[in-house]
Amino acid sequence: MNPILSYTVQVFSTALVCVALLAYLRPSLYGVLVDLCGNQARARFWLSLSTLLLLGLPLCIALAYHPQALGGTDLFFELATRLGGNAASLLVTAAGIGLVVSFFALVAPRTTKE
Repeated sequence: MNPILSYTVQVFSTALVCVALLAYLRPSLYGVLVDLCGNQARARFWLSLSTLLLLGLPLCIALAYHPQALGGTDLFFELATRLGGNAASLLVTAAGIGLVVSFFALVAPRTTKE
């Protein structure tokens, strides 16, 4: 595998995983945000920001990857290491958003339904 193909595979794999995670999380996150923010306009803003972070941060890290001209097995393991780092950045970003949403879910005033 040449370095250009390695770079392309790594960027597209990262983008695919990010988009799949966003497709899975967006409906649930939107419901929580509407509840926390009080209206749909505010919830859409925070959902857009979360989407930008969950897609943008891992892709920025993926785009910073510059493969060395290695052969066969070495290039494969370098690619696997980079994909692992990209996945870690995606999980750290998702965990950060989860912590912020959890914090506000705990401190947000609730109206009791009778």
